[in-house]
Amino acid sequence: MLRLRLLGGFEIERAGRVELTRLPSRASVLLLARLALAPRRQHPREELVELLWPGVELDVGRNRLRQTLSTLRALLETDEAPLFNADRLQISLLPGSLSSDVQDFEATRNPSHYGGELLPGHFDDWVVAERHRLAALADDLPLQPQPVLEFVHAPALPSFATSLPRYLTRYFAPPGRLEALATRLPQLRLLTLVGPGGVGKTRLAVELAWLQFSEHHWSCGMAALAEVRDEAGLVAALERALTVTRGGGWPAIEAALQDPGGLRLLVLDNAEQALGVVAQAVQRLLAQAPTLCLLVTSRHALEVDGETLIDVTPLASAENSAQDTAQALFIDRARAVRADFHASRDNQAALTELIRELEGLPLALELAAARVRSFSPAQMLAQWRGLGTQAAPLPAWLASPTRAPRHASVAGLLDWSLALLGPEPRALLQRLAALPGAFAWADVEALGGTPAVLNELVSHSLLQAGGDAEPRYRMLELLRRGVLAGVDAAEQRGARGTLRAALCDWALALGLQAPITAWAPRREQARALIAGAVDDGDATAGVRLALAMRPCWESDGVDRTLVDQLGLLLQLAPSSAGHELRAQLAFTHGDRALALAEAERALQLAGSDPVARAPALVRRAWVLLAGDNREQGQTRPLEEAIGLARRVGDVATEARAWQQLAAIAVSRGQPAQAEALYARAQELWEAVGHSRQAAARLRNRAQCLIELGDIATALGWITACQRLAEADGDGVGQLDAAISLAMVHEARRDWPAMLAAARQALRIAHGRQHLHARALTLQLFPRPLARLRHPEQALQLAAFAEQYWQRHLGALGSREARALARVRRLAGAQLSRDGAKLAWASGQTLNLAEALALAGA
Repeated sequence: MLRLRLLGGFEIERAGRVELTRLPSRASVLLLARLALAPRRQHPREELVELLWPGVELDVGRNRLRQTLSTLRALLETDEAPLFNADRLQISLLPGSLSSDVQDFEATRNPSHYGGELLPGHFDDWVVAERHRLAALADDLPLQPQPVLEFVHAPALPSFATSLPRYLTRYFAPPGRLEALATRLPQLRLLTLVGPGGVGKTRLAVELAWLQFSEHHWSCGMAALAEVRDEAGLVAALERALTVTRGGGWPAIEAALQDPGGLRLLVLDNAEQALGVVAQAVQRLLAQAPTLCLLVTSRHALEVDGETLIDVTPLASAENSAQDTAQALFIDRARAVRADFHASRDNQAALTELIRELEGLPLALELAAARVRSFSPAQMLAQWRGLGTQAAPLPAWLASPTRAPRHASVAGLLDWSLALLGPEPRALLQRLAALPGAFAWADVEALGGTPAVLNELVSHSLLQAGGDAEPRYRMLELLRRGVLAGVDAAEQRGARGTLRAALCDWALALGLQAPITAWAPRREQARALIAGAVDDGDATAGVRLALAMRPCWESDGVDRTLVDQLGLLLQLAPSSAGHELRAQLAFTHGDRALALAEAERALQLAGSDPVARAPALVRRAWVLLAGDNREQGQTRPLEEAIGLARRVGDVATEARAWQQLAAIAVSRGQPAQAEALYARAQELWEAVGHSRQAAARLRNRAQCLIELGDIATALGWITACQRLAEADGDGVGQLDAAISLAMVHEARRDWPAMLAAARQALRIAHGRQHLHARALTLQLFPRPLARLRHPEQALQLAAFAEQYWQRHLGALGSREARALARVRRLAGAQLSRDGAKLAWASGQTLNLAEALALAGA
């Protein structure tokens, strides 16, 4: 039986394990919820249409309802456990197929079963009405009676917390953070909470101390060290924390610590500006008081024996629950200045984006929330993004005149951190701030950084490091913008230009032989530097970098943004090679018209230069052939390209030309000739050491062998290529191997295995934003679905696949069109004529998310 959680969130459990926390569409969630709220009721289809899509035409609504129900069935039903009972008039749940927390709450009327508001984040009228009904029901229930406990006199506990601050605001932390830290005491006696300013280290330490005080009766205290610079200041702070006579010095402190009823936990807050003094004091305190635990907050580790570091990260940098915590914090602080503030349909998207842009930094969230009387989340988001392209001060709403100076603004936090740095680390930080996004050690080195200086920036929590084999470094965007406000724009452009050139040299030195995993550490930095090249007036270098990174784009996939950015660069710095690359990327992303235009532009700019003309000829042929698998008169241009490539020694372009000639042979139904041509291309790729392209041609040869009936050899080649792609981190190679395996299973008529391989291929294609491969892979589903007696799904996906290809890539090739026509006949024979027409029409109205869900990918 499935179990559905609707109160306080959305989860679907199967066999006691959470299986899904979201569905492909809002309608899917609401339909399932509506059925679950009245599980014994037969729900008329017209009623459901009106609830889910108010005001929509009935025919349109019925069609949408069929699609939504089909999506839910594909996701939730199994042969052994059907879920829905549906006919032409109504839909209901099968008895005993699904339970929900709402059912439990209404059946037991137990307040502990009320997990929170119904379907948070959904604001449809019927949802809101049901939410209020359930909330009122919960409010009216009496509190659970408490057992009467016999009063037993116990000795008074000698615990105190006189120097711990008491906050007037609620504390928000990701679930389990406090409890996880509490379990580490007293086994670990020195915990240092490290992190950037404003991340909530002090509040976390104080809340942990209060937890130990209230649950374990520990005596706790806190010494504020923000103003401490020497030992005398530290001793005075300890005297205040321990409430000993001022002037008693270390003897009085040590005597207080050795008292059997003395302190168990001492918080040392803000240790970073007096690290040496605090480190010596910590060692002395731990030696004098064997039961004492120390909880230190600092932007820098103490680096003493016995210290355990706890990284305190911003709320939005953790899992979804932390994002929810960040929103709860914002709303709570906003209600302090505007009591009616809440997350609504109108502001939810802007609020989520604002929290994400501020990276969940608690101080920034509190400062922004305090300004909701003046600005909406959408206005603050617009102001933040408007300043993002300028070296401008941070928005005014990220400051408060009433807070303590160090926490009065994000800029104040930065000033405090910069004051602790020497000139060399500060200069490197300013150069690194000019870089958008995360960066690698090689980027730091290119900008003149040394390991020692980088380590100092990381140690001061100004840079966050992540990753094991090849660490990636990043700066909080708030801090980055604050640093940039004091850096001349020309210096920023200079730093980015230096790195563009260094990255280009690095990529060219990697060459074709390097595994894709070697490109990963600098891929995103390259993307960001290409994106900024227009604004920096460095378009030529941006195009050069895009070309140098081609092996990465070919294997890892790209999104539309890179295609558009390259277009802007080529307007300022046109080149045949640049337009040829853009043709390839545009087609991969599914824009055949743009790809063809770019290929023609590349050919025009190439003129008679054989170095540029040969690859431009091959790219134009590739776009034409890959679109509909028709020859389009490309044999002669490809033969010309081979001659030109040989003349200038361009082995890679010659290999690509042989590949396209092989594709022509495939379109003519000549698999033996195609296999021989692919073998020629493979030899050339092997000659230049490009193992990924060589493996791709071996997969092409395997596909030819499948048509020739040599399934065993084909399977062996494909399996070897799959292992190579996985070891190399080659995403496109893994995708192509999965498609090839689906073809093997099709030849063997192993329909479940074909379906599994197709799903794997579709997941990879979609994850890597490879629209061409996604469109190709969608065509693999209809035949196995029809053979497995799922005719409605087969027809829906066939209709969607045909339309999707035509929308993005032009006319279907003759082979593909014949294959879909055969499937349409096969599936149609399993349904009535009207049922087949209805399924096909339904597939034509699917969106991509619904099609992916229907395919099970």
